[in-house]
Amino acid sequence: MNQTTGRHPVRRGGALLMGSVLLAVLAACGSSTASSKTVTITLSGWTSSPVEAQLMQKELAGFTKSHPSIHVKYRPIAGNYEAVLKTRFVAGDAPDVIYVNNGGESSTFMKNGDIISLNPYIKASGFQLSQFYPSALALFQSGGKTYAIPKDQSPLALFYNKTLFRQAGISAPPTTWTQFQHDAQLLTRTAKHQYGLINSVQEPRWAEFLYQAGGGVMNSGQTRFTLTSAASLRGYQFFVNLYRKGYAAVPTSVGATWGGQAFGMGHAGMVLSGNWLVPFLNQTYPHTSYGIAPLPAGPKNNVSLTFPVGYGITKDSPHPQAAWTLIQYLTSVSGMTKWMNLGLALPTRPALLSLPYYHAHPVLQGLLQQLPHSLAWTFPPGFVEYSSTTMTDQTTLAIEGRESAAQALANMQKAGQAILQSNS
Repeated sequence: MNQTTGRHPVRRGGALLMGSVLLAVLAACGSSTASSKTVTITLSGWTSSPVEAQLMQKELAGFTKSHPSIHVKYRPIAGNYEAVLKTRFVAGDAPDVIYVNNGGESSTFMKNGDIISLNPYIKASGFQLSQFYPSALALFQSGGKTYAIPKDQSPLALFYNKTLFRQAGISAPPTTWTQFQHDAQLLTRTAKHQYGLINSVQEPRWAEFLYQAGGGVMNSGQTRFTLTSAASLRGYQFFVNLYRKGYAAVPTSVGATWGGQAFGMGHAGMVLSGNWLVPFLNQTYPHTSYGIAPLPAGPKNNVSLTFPVGYGITKDSPHPQAAWTLIQYLTSVSGMTKWMNLGLALPTRPALLSLPYYHAHPVLQGLLQQLPHSLAWTFPPGFVEYSSTTMTDQTTLAIEGRESAAQALANMQKAGQAILQSNS
């Protein structure tokens, strides 16, 4: 394993070959890091909570210590991440390095050339793409080019409140849909604003039920929506019924902004969330006694969604070589190990699943067990607004009983197909 930690590795073939490689990269990529002059680059991403921002600052402090000639400014974007980036791309003042969200605008960014191909840097530095999960890496590749390196991922798993489970007489987390609905009913105490499940109705919180029933959102080639299949309807109806029966609620109904907060506040017996919830609970609600388990299985499987995130370099970066040095550091074995040891997410390198950190934190085993049974969440170009508005609005109508589950899916499918047709 010949991984770098942010610097080019020493190669066989002598100094002459090494010098030629470096000169070629610098010439091709317009780098300004050949001299000892300090350069400043900016890293932007979103944050699932203030805890994530604190952990990233800690990670970047390690980079600055080992790379004193590169100063990194961390500028997280608080809201409307992709929309803000779009405006900055138009204005020509985008950050040097950005989080690339597989399910958001990443496909559009790649198509439009907003983020650059990393192929020259990967080749010159000997960076080994084979050491990453192919499924995570493929989300950031197009036309034989790699546009981002996956930094982490997390599948959705079942977080359950051990105290509320014990009070309801439930001895273990549910493993089937039948048990899931039964437990949600037992956990619901509407007079106390307590519900079996609290989650938003955004598509990533219900799509897994479609897959578990043998259906899905789109076909594998993402050329056709499959929302109206009998299997998809079965999974969607199960999700909708949890809310209609009063066993599930949206976060705002209990004064929370997201499911994880509602869970920490003690209003939810269960929540579907990812690894990002762990540090949030540990720091914000340290007295919450919780466990994590794989999702309950539907008629076909217990598939979940996973959310790989990558680091990409924008077309506006005046220091792409310095930006690549940062990406190498953050996604190298040692860099990713440091990030994993902060407890925020799971690795995109399979070799790191056996880290001592996971043995020392057994609560994470439910997430690790879910990872092999997960599909990466993604959409083709042009679907960010559709997924955040049309799909959410239709599901809101369905859970409130103002529209049937079948009609909601039909409306989503019609709108989705129209976007596919307009993009073809």
